[in-house]
Amino acid sequence: MPESLTLSVLHTGHKELTVMRSLLNLAGTGPAWQVTDRIGGQFTVIDVDSPSGAEIWDAAGGDDVIALTRQSDFPARLRLRKPLRSREFLELLSGLARGEFTPEDEGAAQPEEPVWEGWEVSGDLYTLAEHLRRGTWTTPVLLSEQGWPELIIEPGSGTWYYDGAITDVTPVMFAQPIADRAGVPIDSEELVERTAGMHQRSLAELKWFAGLAQSRGKLHPDLLGGYEFMLTQVPPQAIDKDRFQGLAQALIRAPITLEELHRQSGEAVETVAAFLNACYTSGRLLINHSARAASF
Repeated sequence: MPESLTLSVLHTGHKELTVMRSLLNLAGTGPAWQVTDRIGGQFTVIDVDSPSGAEIWDAAGGDDVIALTRQSDFPARLRLRKPLRSREFLELLSGLARGEFTPEDEGAAQPEEPVWEGWEVSGDLYTLAEHLRRGTWTTPVLLSEQGWPELIIEPGSGTWYYDGAITDVTPVMFAQPIADRAGVPIDSEELVERTAGMHQRSLAELKWFAGLAQSRGKLHPDLLGGYEFMLTQVPPQAIDKDRFQGLAQALIRAPITLEELHRQSGEAVETVAAFLNACYTSGRLLINHSARAASF
């Protein structure tokens, strides 16, 4: 592997150049990369979304350069997608430095399509998120499950109570299937007594965090079947999370299939599945069954 390499980035904006330089500075491994907006580097990235970039791409033929584009179907052997994703960018450059992407490796930079799986549901054993989505409990309940802290859910007012931080409720608990009888009904008097001094929270928050902790890398069974998805609104809990930004932007823009969402976002299968599961169980995901969009 050479000690230093230069990446020529042509006909793109200052923002993309700055992002690339920042990512390489943070990487700290492999050869010392330099990013320039001049020709002459060992490898070249062309922004084919600009007219001038598209023009020189056609002239170059595209065999030995990388296309930077928002077009998911752009015919390039090596492609970087906008907005730029750190993992995709660094993995591509690492492969180039090691000489992995030769002209014979047609499509080598493109990841294999994942096989999406759903988890099995049997009997009345559901995760907490699924119980909440199904409306298993319609009156106040105390969750009584071995190893769980005391959680009180009041569906009528859309609130829940927990005397601790949300991060203390481990994902292992939220991913655990429980029976409906785990929610023990309590009357209004007991509700007042037990919740005195406890922090009252929005039930939407619990639905979101419980939804994130479904079976790792697997989708809710309702989301399998070649449907299109769209968000009515970005969940507040996801707004400041970098790994969800591309997913949220794609879903809020227009209906999109699972495969295209995975490609556009550049996120791992586990991240895509967790985000869709949480959006679904918190009631913010639209699912297009053929020509009609249905909200759950």
